[in-house]
Amino acid sequence: MAASSLRVALVQQDTVWQDPAANLARARGFVEQAARTGARVAVFPELFTLGFTMAPEPFAEALPGPTTEAVGALAREFGLYVIGSAVEAHAPHPRNAAFVTAPDGSLLATYRKLHPFTYGEEHQHYTGGEDCPLFELDGIPCGLQICYDLRFPEPFRTLAVQGAEVIFVPANWPVRRISAWSTLLAARAIESQSALCGVNRVGRDGVGLDYPGKSAIRDCFGEVIASGDATEGLTVGDIDLTQLRAWRQRFPALQDRRPKIYAALDRKAGTPTNTD
Repeated sequence: MAASSLRVALVQQDTVWQDPAANLARARGFVEQAARTGARVAVFPELFTLGFTMAPEPFAEALPGPTTEAVGALAREFGLYVIGSAVEAHAPHPRNAAFVTAPDGSLLATYRKLHPFTYGEEHQHYTGGEDCPLFELDGIPCGLQICYDLRFPEPFRTLAVQGAEVIFVPANWPVRRISAWSTLLAARAIESQSALCGVNRVGRDGVGLDYPGKSAIRDCFGEVIASGDATEGLTVGDIDLTQLRAWRQRFPALQDRRPKIYAALDRKAGTPTNTD
């Protein structure tokens, strides 16, 4: 039977630029803190061992691989789920991937970022993913998206229709667009009737971009359960799944979707499609 609540710890990390060993060493302290709060899952920002680098090739690895094994060891040591990320080896370009490790240290799920951030030239260095896997944390159906994916409602709706109740969004979202971050987290939660857990890094990266944190856990109404400021540390909150399930049952808005009509309208409008 699925748990009725989920305590989540979002790790607002000040990532050491392109230094996996340093970031993994620091990760242990954060996971230990998360375990002490009673959190069932600790979630790190996008590419937490590197920062949002556009030079991923030297860090590319198979998944499962060294990073999933290191994070899995922390999950096993402290007895909770840990969500991390890594550069996955792939041709013609690596993939920006997030993964979930279980309390026994095993690799539970891997998600590859669907939408490379073209505005930041990510598409020139990373290949987009092709799937949105569903996974369970203590029987709770969950999904993953990464950073720029937040601007695209379709995968969130798809995950919700498949049953996802909690969707995690690791990110490197800079200060200049932080109002969009907060607004989109609320919108995706409301329209998918899901809890959204968005974790953003803090500090400055190796190319001079500043990151303000503002990590947040939002309920299925888009309301803030817990939120972070611009300092490094944990943002911890409890998601009430009983409330979420009752709301979906009372107001089953997702049943009114008309995806065939949407597809036909796209064809009629000649909507440009990225086929990468």
